[in-house]
Amino acid sequence: MKLAFVAVVVMAVHVRPAHANSACAGETGWSPQRGDALPPHGHLVYWANRRGAEDPGTLVATIDGKAVAVKQETIDATPYKLTLIEIDSDRTGKLSIKWKDATDRYGREVGPVTYTVKAKVAYAKEATAKTRRYHQKIPHSTVREVFDGLAITVDTPAVLAHVKLRRDAQAPWSEIDSPLTEADGRTIRIGELGCTRNYSPPLLENGVDLDVDLTLADGSHVHVKDLTHVVLPKLAKPTGNNPWDSE
Repeated sequence: MKLAFVAVVVMAVHVRPAHANSACAGETGWSPQRGDALPPHGHLVYWANRRGAEDPGTLVATIDGKAVAVKQETIDATPYKLTLIEIDSDRTGKLSIKWKDATDRYGREVGPVTYTVKAKVAYAKEATAKTRRYHQKIPHSTVREVFDGLAITVDTPAVLAHVKLRRDAQAPWSEIDSPLTEADGRTIRIGELGCTRNYSPPLLENGVDLDVDLTLADGSHVHVKDLTHVVLPKLAKPTGNNPWDSE
């Protein structure tokens, strides 16, 4: 494969694996978004931080109902396990791709995701992004499951992001590989991710320099422009007696 990735654990962060407690459901998904156009020999990423979904088995792909070969490579990018996929075919048409015999956490069969493979797919030379804070707490009696941090939503159908962060120009860079989630758009999430994390929200609140590179479905890269520094807005002070309103 022609993709180059770096997976670096941020040493300042204490990571709890998603499978450490059964109360933590975890997540799975695909990049780019379902229905996006791909070029021949297109690249995709399957990502998972859910127990039992990290090694889903045999990948099955067809274009217009005929089987096509795939190349795949798996890397760890805490808290995610990423499967990097290349469709090894020059054909165009409707791509259908799935994990053979895969089931969700309720035991239901997981259907295929589909894309359209076109002879030519145009991509912008640069990407732009909007940032915001994401925040959600899922109450459990025995485990802390929190989604909280920086959301970077980009305008480009990328398959993977390589994010560099540092406190200031005198500090070393920390580097994170991240998928782009589907549920809230083409979004990179940095911070608390359920029962795991890839960066500390308090560090983001103090402000960080950023450098974001995106891998596209043709294997090329684009840079996210005008995103060099961000300060994560602080959460409003909790009100009421709900213990889940505060840390």
